[in-house]
Amino acid sequence: MRMFAEFESPEPATNALATLKSLGYLDIETYSPFPLTYADARAPRGSFVLGALAFGGGLCAAAAAYLIQWYANVASYALNIGGRPVHAAAAFVPSTFESICLVAAMAVCVGFLVLERLPRLWQPIFEIDGFERSSVDRFWIVVQLQHRRGWLQPARHVLVERAARDLAGLHPLRIIVSEDEV
Repeated sequence: MRMFAEFESPEPATNALATLKSLGYLDIETYSPFPLTYADARAPRGSFVLGALAFGGGLCAAAAAYLIQWYANVASYALNIGGRPVHAAAAFVPSTFESICLVAAMAVCVGFLVLERLPRLWQPIFEIDGFERSSVDRFWIVVQLQHRRGWLQPARHVLVERAARDLAGLHPLRIIVSEDEV
């Protein structure tokens, strides 16, 4: 379950974000035309998984390309022309390098699509009236309410009431509760 709070300007949204974090809400997302906090703006923009996919794809491509050329020129059909060595490793470098680049790029492309669960042409969040303005002039803060079953956990309606009370105290333009999970 998620709660959406819409703000008209960045100052109240930034204050609301800081307040929600201090109240203990851990799973908070922001949708805005620009990063709201310095930490968001300076967040690392890399992915270890994509780097590992690129390295693994490149390594496999290098091995496969070199082995194919070695087999074709040395093991399968060795030619002794003009005193050229049978295993001319320098001649294998350009096509091996091109294979590395091609397969590493393909691995990153496919890995990115899989990791980001793309293409997603529709999400329930797009059904909120006015949400498209989050890329123009509105600031949305989304709080994910996680309910864990257990003895000392509050009921779901208590979580919703508490979060609605906390968000209402921050004076957003509106608050929307969504049952949809993405």
